[in-house]
Amino acid sequence: MSADEHAADAPQEQDGLTPDSAGPVRVGPVQVEALGPEQLELVLAALYEAPREAVAWMAQACTDAWVAFERHEPLGPDGTPQPDGGREVVLGAVGTRPSPAHGSELLGGVLGGPRRAEAAAALARAAWERAGRVYAFAEGHLFPPEALIEAGFREVGAYRRLEGRVPYRHVDAPEGVTLRPLAGVSVPARLEALAAFEDRVGHHAAAPEAAEDGAGGFDSHLSVVALDTEGRGVGVCRAAVEDGLGRIDAPGVTVAWRHTNLRAALLNEVNARLRAAGITRVSVDSWGDTPEELAHDLRLGLHVADETPILAFP
Repeated sequence: MSADEHAADAPQEQDGLTPDSAGPVRVGPVQVEALGPEQLELVLAALYEAPREAVAWMAQACTDAWVAFERHEPLGPDGTPQPDGGREVVLGAVGTRPSPAHGSELLGGVLGGPRRAEAAAALARAAWERAGRVYAFAEGHLFPPEALIEAGFREVGAYRRLEGRVPYRHVDAPEGVTLRPLAGVSVPARLEALAAFEDRVGHHAAAPEAAEDGAGGFDSHLSVVALDTEGRGVGVCRAAVEDGLGRIDAPGVTVAWRHTNLRAALLNEVNARLRAAGITRVSVDSWGDTPEELAHDLRLGLHVADETPILAFP
């Protein structure tokens, strides 16, 4: 099918007869088909209300993709379908972006309309049948969480944005670890530290460009890397200043050091650097943090300003 008729052809009724500017039409069942990268770009642009070039990286990161659609067939005066004039109306699309430890993330979603729940479930089913394990950030305007839960998904984590005054609680790094500004750390050690996130749901493998100065808009002098005695990166906390607000990605720590206070020490060091720069308020983004990590951050006086559940199947 063609994806050129995407956003403008959102359906308005359930199966059966639907009024149309040119007369009544019969609406068929929700169908799902495989989709190519260029067609996926078109639907992603409609879903995110963004230019194609802004979502091209998403389509390119996906190994497979599917589109959900329904067919509209015009009816003649006697109520029979006409041979010409039928069109396929896109309801949504998803692509699977591989994750190091959690199968694949579903990118995309469903457009508005009364069949969005049915379309979301059909797309999710096609994805997990192909990829095995899948997860999605259940933003209501893209993936209605009720539809995914009814289809068998369960909550496995969340994206959260915490906000508040820059915390002050001094925490020393554990013995055997040195904290250094990212600007003074080698690229291989940076990549080792960034890999600390890879077993957490919602994260992906760190690309080499993510270790460059300025990657993601982060300040390499405010950001901090933890090095062990052999100079390996075992943790990282990245930060930047935007419009007078400190922006932090929640710290990542390798598995071997998670039983220590290294995460708290990384966050403390970044907060100290922000305070030294005159910053008084901070925003902390996290993906897949544990309940214990969330509790720690809340005890610092931060509060949850935004939260999106991460739902997975199976």
